[in-house]
Order: sequence, then structure tokens, then C-alpha cells
Amino acid sequence: MQTQNVVFLNKELNLHLAGILRLPANFDLNNNYPAVVVTGPMLSVKEQAQAIYADALTEAGYVTLVFDGAYFGESQGFPRQQELPDVKQSDIEGAIDFLESLPYVDKNRIGGLGMCGSGSYMSVAGVKDSRLKAITAVVPAISDISTSPMTNFFMPEEEVKAAKDAYENGTGSLVTLNFQPRAFEEGAQYYYSARGNRARWSNQVVAWSQLELINYNVTNIMKDMTKPYLVVTAENAWSQPASREIFDAAKSEIKEWVVVPEASHFDMYDLHPFVDLAFDAILPFFEKNL
Repeated sequence: MQTQNVVFLNKELNLHLAGILRLPANFDLNNNYPAVVVTGPMLSVKEQAQAIYADALTEAGYVTLVFDGAYFGESQGFPRQQELPDVKQSDIEGAIDFLESLPYVDKNRIGGLGMCGSGSYMSVAGVKDSRLKAITAVVPAISDISTSPMTNFFMPEEEVKAAKDAYENGTGSLVTLNFQPRAFEEGAQYYYSARGNRARWSNQVVAWSQLELINYNVTNIMKDMTKPYLVVTAENAWSQPASREIFDAAKSEIKEWVVVPEASHFDMYDLHPFVDLAFDAILPFFEKNL
């Protein structure tokens, strides 16, 4: 496997995004390879859980691309740490633009794999971007955020709006939310240990991100999903109700629901045998549909 540090453009925002391109073993520039855009959890950077999945896909013969979203990691954008669904969507579009520009990528065989929050973002990309031919969502966590446990991290709406206005007017400082508190034991076992703690990762998100997140209803969007669609969830995942909602909403003729026994949500990020069991479904799915 070869890895290359790359930079590509989010055209909508005119921001450069930092990515890692993985090329299969015995890479041949004259071949046409299938490719997969791989995106990770909310607030994540490219070296976290998505890297585990990109490695496994590339070992199976796929070109893969992971990247830091706009406002995160090594990518451009300010203020930092804004988690905005529309921006995530345009980031994925930029990633597809980049893969299409590569002469050895088969433009008719580009898929998407997203995890946790971006399992939902990638599902929406499957509805909105015709260039994605098949979608896998691993423990997708967003259906209707207004009814989600994520709102436990939110501040009162009027307080957030006032903070946003003050910052934009130059009369106030940037206000952030702690989106991955140490008290959330399962998440802490990943993010505050060697498993997931990486340079440039932060548990903070700009507070007014919640103003867009609260109105992000993935279930409604997924009613227009017709592409091959795989959801991999975990038996004990707190996200499973949201995953089921968006899976049930999809109108795809080809769709698969896979539950990994005994696993929890964060187990699916990096722990074996749970990741291996996920790939028992992921690899045949992409093989058939890309």
C-alpha cells in the first residue's frame, strides 16, 4: 500500500482540504481502480477511525481518500471547529472532484463510506451526488437531531444566537461546546486513549453549529435514496435507533442492514473482531455494487 498526502479544493467555500490518498499494493498507473471516499465521526480528523476503514478497503484493492473537513485538522477555514452539515456535504463533493481528476480512478465506480455522524452525512451525499454509486454507513448517528441525545451538549438557543452575533460584531469571543465530555465513558475510552487521541483533534465545537444541526433531518432526505445502501450497526450501539430510521426511510432496491453482535457504537471505530465483522459485509457489498 502506498500513501500520499494530498490537497484538494472545496469549490463551494474556496477552501483547501488536507487529505491522505491510499493506493493498493502493486499499484499500476495504467489500471482503472474503484475508489471510496471515507469519512469519520463528527469533529474527527483524518488519522482517526476513518483511517482504519480506509486501510482495509485499500488492502482489498480500492483507492481511498480520507481528509480533514473544512475548519478541522490541517484543512483551511475559520473559525475552527465548525460542524455544519452543508459544509460536510460540500467537503464530500470536493473529495469526489479530486478522485475524478485522477486518471487511474474509474469515474463510474466511486463509492462512499461514512462513520457515526458522517455515516449520516455520507448517506445524504448518496442522495444528492449522482457520482456516488454505492453507500455504506457504519453506526450512522444522525436521523433527526432535534430528538437525539446529542442535544444534551447544546446550549439554550437564544444564548447561542446572542454569542454568534457578538462574535460576528467583534464584541464577543468564540463560544464552544464540549461535544465529547470525559463523563461520556464509552466515548472517552476511545477519544482520550491511544485508540483515538490524535494531534489536531479537539472535543470542542463552535456553539452556533447547533443552529444548523438542530434542523438537520436526515430521515426526510433519505426518502429520496435509491442507490445501493448498506448500514452496519452494532448490537449495543446507542446510535442504533437513528441508524434504523434512516435505513427504513431509504427507497433503495438494494439495501442491507447488518448488526455486529456484542459490539457497542465506539467498538466499531477500531476494535477487532468487530471491524472485521463489519468488513465481512462491506467488502461483498462494494464488490457487487461498484
